[in-house]
Amino acid sequence: MSDNAIDGFTVHIIGLGLMGGSLAMALRGHVQWITAQDANPANLESALQSGVIDRVGGLDQADIVILAVPSDRIPQLIHQFCATGQLKNGALVMDIGSTKGRICDTLDTLPKTVAAIGGHPMCGLAENGYRNAIPTLYKGARFVLCETVLTTPATRAIAENLVTAIGASPLWMDRYRHDALTALTSHLPHVLSFALMRLAMEASAEDEALFQLAAGGFDGATRLARTEENMITGMFTTNAAQIRPLLARLRNHLDTLDALFDHPDELREELARVVEARRLYTKTYGERPIS
Repeated sequence: MSDNAIDGFTVHIIGLGLMGGSLAMALRGHVQWITAQDANPANLESALQSGVIDRVGGLDQADIVILAVPSDRIPQLIHQFCATGQLKNGALVMDIGSTKGRICDTLDTLPKTVAAIGGHPMCGLAENGYRNAIPTLYKGARFVLCETVLTTPATRAIAENLVTAIGASPLWMDRYRHDALTALTSHLPHVLSFALMRLAMEASAEDEALFQLAAGGFDGATRLARTEENMITGMFTTNAAQIRPLLARLRNHLDTLDALFDHPDELREELARVVEARRLYTKTYGERPIS
């Protein structure tokens, strides 16, 4: 495999949902062949008919194998590779799961005849599934890459080329640091969205007018609760150890704000501090559109 280009490669994607399907679309024209497998034959047929993929199957021919299934299912796939020997010698195995510790620990166990890198593109849509896949999903996104014991300088370059080809920016990070940080920036927002929606479901049974009064604030805060449950289950269960301590700290912040409701001047001062921090975040890092 070339260490400075991917245009002659065959990429095999396992899982043609939102992320895998969008990746296939974004890679068109950047690699020689795109093959795929998916549990839903309709996704494969649609991708094949529209020219998003070149063929169904072909894992054993692939130079790069992308694992694009829910995070809790990825280790099982890796174990299957170890047991069956389906991978081509020299192939690079990458995943795009939302957690990295457990997955990268399992990638470490692959045969030494292949290479492996963990990945997590920091992008997505609330609605999942191949029907929502778009070729621009990764454009402008940060794409975390995590080394494994099977990562080499050559495969680092290949992974970076793949990431830049789809319009994203590679960001190398330790697997455990990634999980600690995304527990707050990604996973906890999902917990909050689902919890608020559960409360609204309960309250709407008490007064049916509740959803008639809901507007942009409620829609934005519960947007992530539209995400397909298999993906969220994988996210929560594979990073629970990092999420739970943050939930405890969040409860403390909720209690602090609760206590300030009776002290308007102190509440205003605290809210102003938060507003300033949020606006500085936007000014410094920008903000992706909500969708």
